[in-house]
Amino acid sequence: MIKYLNIVFPKQANNIYNRNNLAIWGFYPILAIYIFRSFMHLLSETAGLVPIATIKPLPLVDNIDPNNLVYLFASLWGASQVIITILMILIFFRYRSLMSVIWLIVIIDIPLRLISGFIHPLTPEYYINTPPGQLYQIPILIYALIMFMLSLREAK
Repeated sequence: MIKYLNIVFPKQANNIYNRNNLAIWGFYPILAIYIFRSFMHLLSETAGLVPIATIKPLPLVDNIDPNNLVYLFASLWGASQVIITILMILIFFRYRSLMSVIWLIVIIDIPLRLISGFIHPLTPEYYINTPPGQLYQIPILIYALIMFMLSLREAK
């Protein structure tokens, strides 16, 4: 166990990576997803909720548009995602010895999203279609777990 903790959290972070390279190459698709998702939530007029998540816009209530509030919070969430994505990019390109930490971030992120969805469930009437985030969380979690385990193995 101590051996793995020393791999995940080395005493000195550097750009020397002597673990399985599949964990490096496997990160590129995740990085693309994180970049797209975070900037879409931050910068899109509807925070990506309508065009991507296919969430139906809410009706006006007393001439107040509740969608503005929903989009604001989704955009703030996008800002947090941008920060996490930038940190992951910095680690990825500058401190590859921390590659396992990047995979841990992905692994922790997904169950927290699932917990949030469990606490605040949206039933099908909120959606036009099932959003990609609901469809792909478990496969991405399994993928991240495999990549994390590979990041612990020494290169051959």
